[in-house]
Amino acid sequence: MLSEAAEFVIQGKTVEGNVFQPADWAERLCNSLAKMGADGREMHSSFVRPVVSDGIKSVVVRVALQKSNPEAFEVVKRYIAENRLMVRSGRGSRDAESSEPLPVINKERRDPSRNIW
Repeated sequence: MLSEAAEFVIQGKTVEGNVFQPADWAERLCNSLAKMGADGREMHSSFVRPVVSDGIKSVVVRVALQKSNPEAFEVVKRYIAENRLMVRSGRGSRDAESSEPLPVINKERRDPSRNIW
């Protein structure tokens, strides 16, 4: 699976088909891989991000994490195995450059100039 994929998706469902609990598991997993920056602020990994896919909380993991931080990749693999979570392939290497970090999204997504209300 990982040879052709640039990323994979950890779904919030167990192999038995149950919704995985706690509800904030995706955020917790991503926060566990965060590091402290020089300014003392938490910096999240650019290789993992929580998403909602088909109404299910999930985590997108860039395969490049395996080379960039093997220990973190092992943490992710162990989390999947211990909690018996479903995994599916994400975008392929042609769709997503595995060497690039995920883009930073500005918290303010609205364009004030387009507000007409």
